[in-house]
Amino acid sequence: MDHAKSAHRDIREFLNDMPMGKKQWTVFFVCFAATAIEGFDTIVMGFIAPAISHDWRLSSAALAPLVAFGLSGLLIGSIAGGALADRIGRRAVSIVAITWFGVAGLASSEAQSITMLILLRFVTGIGIGAAMPATSALVAEYSPARSRSAMLASTYCGFLFGAAAAGFVTSFAIGEIGWRGMLALSGLMPVGVAILLIWQVPESPLYLVARRRPNEAVQRLVARIFPAIDCAGLVFDMAAPASARRGILALLGTEYRRGTVLTWVAEFSGYLVFFLIGTWLPTHLKQTGLSMHDASQVSSLFQFGALGGAVLFAMLVRRYNVAWVIAGAFGAGIPLLIALGLAETTSWHAGVVFLAGLAVGGPLICVNTIPGIFYPTALRASGGGWNVAIGRLGSIVGSSLIGLIVVSGFPYLLTCMLLSIPLLAACVCMSVMARVLFEQRQSQGGYREEVKLIAAGEQPLLDGNLR
Repeated sequence: MDHAKSAHRDIREFLNDMPMGKKQWTVFFVCFAATAIEGFDTIVMGFIAPAISHDWRLSSAALAPLVAFGLSGLLIGSIAGGALADRIGRRAVSIVAITWFGVAGLASSEAQSITMLILLRFVTGIGIGAAMPATSALVAEYSPARSRSAMLASTYCGFLFGAAAAGFVTSFAIGEIGWRGMLALSGLMPVGVAILLIWQVPESPLYLVARRRPNEAVQRLVARIFPAIDCAGLVFDMAAPASARRGILALLGTEYRRGTVLTWVAEFSGYLVFFLIGTWLPTHLKQTGLSMHDASQVSSLFQFGALGGAVLFAMLVRRYNVAWVIAGAFGAGIPLLIALGLAETTSWHAGVVFLAGLAVGGPLICVNTIPGIFYPTALRASGGGWNVAIGRLGSIVGSSLIGLIVVSGFPYLLTCMLLSIPLLAACVCMSVMARVLFEQRQSQGGYREEVKLIAAGEQPLLDGNLR
């Protein structure tokens, strides 16, 4: 190609200028499905734990490592998956990771001892954790900037949809197929989604440009996304960040440190509360005398509340600063958790369970969108991976506390009141993060002016903050 006669286009500005095409929507729906099965597989263990305990004659406290080790695998997988997705590609990591946890899920259904089941859940968790940052990076980079927050938030609704479906399906199916059948189901679904991803989802165009792949490959991909556009005369490029640091060193560097720490604290606190309630509630309700079916039904309202909140907040972030939305939701969750403790013996307990799920679980999908809008392309998957890892660390701490709660006999009300403390910390952090995102958006006004100068043939001094 004669580059002297070619038009140079920044790939980000090109995607931002285009309307959402069919291929972009396909990528979104496939990644939504992947995220949904991740949520199903992550949460299903909490719903089937009483059945495992009954079959193998285990105490409730003895099952705590089963959940904790699965979440430990998630933590490790999310860090590794984010780093690998930034190095070898979002698509390849997504395919391998989803297939990995599908096969491991099928193997879990054949476990013959608690030790083997714990090991296989750990392996399953690695695959789930690795898939999350890779698929979220695909959605972020296929979405125009104007709708990126909403698209990411909608994708993470899939996780809560899958989590809610886990409780609903368990309540009706476990009597027919047992807990082994539930694990087999959680393994078959990822295999199907992996096939769909291979067939329908190409690599991210931003990733190809950022990794300096041949322009011809980028042209072919852009033509596939936008068939009506003639890309023959376009050379796609991207201004790279000035810093050569990668991974956690860059995330905690001067430019991103404050936002990284604030997001991590909110992620850790929110997931600690969400997973503790989500995995402890079925066991607690069964201990109060409810049947397995009724305990699963009431507990699933917490997940459905989270899903309803996720949908609500995904719409709100289209108009408002995402961090303010999160802060407001967590703030509302504080009195709702206290009300949850007070309502245990009342007829409206189920309604409070739903509302608590809305305020606690709903905003988590918004926290997970922040890396997609806060970090540049070169750090997006790593940032998302570390964010997921910190959330899973909170999940591990929360699930590990279940054994302590059961053994110590903590009152239901006291437990709910104590859980309002980390929510308060998350609320404060997101209030500060709202200002960080606002300042970042203001600084990017300069970037848009520079792009206009480049298009006019002038060469401004780049400040290294181009995204």
